[in-house]
Amino acid sequence: MIAIEHVGSTSIEGLFAKPIIDIAIGVSSLNVIIELKEKVKAPGYVEVPVSIDGKHVFAKNKENKITHFLHIMIYNQGLWRDQISFRDYLRSFPDAKMEYVKLKGELANKYPNDVVSYTNEKKKFVDNILKREKELE
Repeated sequence: MIAIEHVGSTSIEGLFAKPIIDIAIGVSSLNVIIELKEKVKAPGYVEVPVSIDGKHVFAKNKENKITHFLHIMIYNQGLWRDQISFRDYLRSFPDAKMEYVKLKGELANKYPNDVVSYTNEKKKFVDNILKREKELE
């Protein structure tokens, strides 16, 4: 492993979030991801099928509720950088964080049982924030 970061909504102070901890694990290669798969299953994580190349997701449940997600990906490449950049941008810009809070509330009401639509709508906002972040560089 190269890096472990707390990401997702619970990593941003004051952001409305479900009580689920998202952890990003950055590794040096896809081979390391394959090696880690068995290790993360031992403490009760189950692989979640995702259709994102280069990212493997595992979930941990307690009493039939997800408590943790592990997002394993290549360190300092596209997916990793986007996840960290989005988190750091919202931590640094309170107005953007408040926009996200508002959007998440609206989407939770609009799609209470449709995770795919909820996530797709959030992605538009995330992409916009990542574009803003790149303009700052």
